[in-house]
Amino acid sequence: MELVIEGISHNGEGVARNEGKVIFVPYAIPGEIVLADIIEEKKKYSRALLRKIIKNSPYRTEPKCPYYYQCGGCSYQHVSYEQQLVFKKNITEETVKRIGGITVKVLDTIGMQEPWNYRNKVNWHIYESNEGIKMGFYRNQSRQLIQINNCPLLLPKLNKLSVLIKENLPDINLQEDSSIMLRQSYDSNQVILEFINCYSDKKTEKKLTEEIDTIYEKRNGKIKLLAGEGLIKEKAGNCYFLLGAEDFFQINPRQYNSMIDTVLNYLNINKQDKVLDGYCGAGMFALNVAEKVLSVFGIDSSISAIRNARKNAELNSITNCQFAAGFCESVLSGIKEHFDRVIIDPPRTGLKPEVISSIVDTSPERIVYVSCNPATLARDFKQFTLNQYQVLAIQPIDMFPQTSHIECVVLISKVDNLNI
Repeated sequence: MELVIEGISHNGEGVARNEGKVIFVPYAIPGEIVLADIIEEKKKYSRALLRKIIKNSPYRTEPKCPYYYQCGGCSYQHVSYEQQLVFKKNITEETVKRIGGITVKVLDTIGMQEPWNYRNKVNWHIYESNEGIKMGFYRNQSRQLIQINNCPLLLPKLNKLSVLIKENLPDINLQEDSSIMLRQSYDSNQVILEFINCYSDKKTEKKLTEEIDTIYEKRNGKIKLLAGEGLIKEKAGNCYFLLGAEDFFQINPRQYNSMIDTVLNYLNINKQDKVLDGYCGAGMFALNVAEKVLSVFGIDSSISAIRNARKNAELNSITNCQFAAGFCESVLSGIKEHFDRVIIDPPRTGLKPEVISSIVDTSPERIVYVSCNPATLARDFKQFTLNQYQVLAIQPIDMFPQTSHIECVVLISKVDNLNI
């Protein structure tokens, strides 16, 4: 079937139409004419397999990774980086208009000079086959493992350590859904390893500690420190952070400052402001805001993240931050205090309606919403706009080059306070 690719989907697939029905074609680029075979029929759409490109897009490029067309980790390596940034801006704009029902200024995506070797964290899946133990990533939309030796998105040291782990796989005992997580500090180069549903013998563990600073084991949901001090030291903005294996932190350290600077710019804070940081994690935003305001109150559901946020405040000699462990909807419902500014950085599922209601009840002049999912972001806009708030600007930041993931920092303001 010959198709004209008219658009791009939120997950990076080319979009065509045939007799009014939408057809998704992975690895096709808008403007291209392709031959494709339908491989999946649904009531409202079809999915096709790209067979041949009749007319190439000028934005098509050769993928850097030899596993690209098999692995499910990336979706844009066949597109020039400059055009990836354009796609992410356009997809954000279209999603906000379609789901949120609003037209708002979406700024050009903040990209990277070198959009490779940026990830500070990787989770390698492991399984035992007839050919021995394999380590890699899952094939796109499946649980089939592809053995991978090197990922061009990872920091170089993580690739080097991954080779070391692969060499020692025969000495690692596996359970169901085994994996190994590696996390590296961009500032100190320290590394955490976490065995998940698997474990090594003492000899292998000792060998790994020669290259790895901290080793954990996680089995049946319980985490145990095997070696090292347990935390690694990272820097983001003007602050240092101690991080454990389970703490949430952004995975692209070369974009930390772009994100922090945008949040600070949108907050437009002064020394008398009281700031709420919802879903604060280990305190990346809270601590970088603290020196400029009267007080900061951070909330996160992770007990270990809050424990480390308090340690991080002490590490940076910050005394005007308080942190509470608990779900935002529960903690906020018991707070009657007014906040001048609010930062929210929820998971991909976005905000629960009761969280939005509680935030509105605190009557902040400005809300800065950090989101990794334009669809749930747009959905949440509706409730804010029904409560006398207006979305003023959206700044996409490319935290995930070569993938379809989009990170946005959004300025939401009271209707009677519309100056950016």
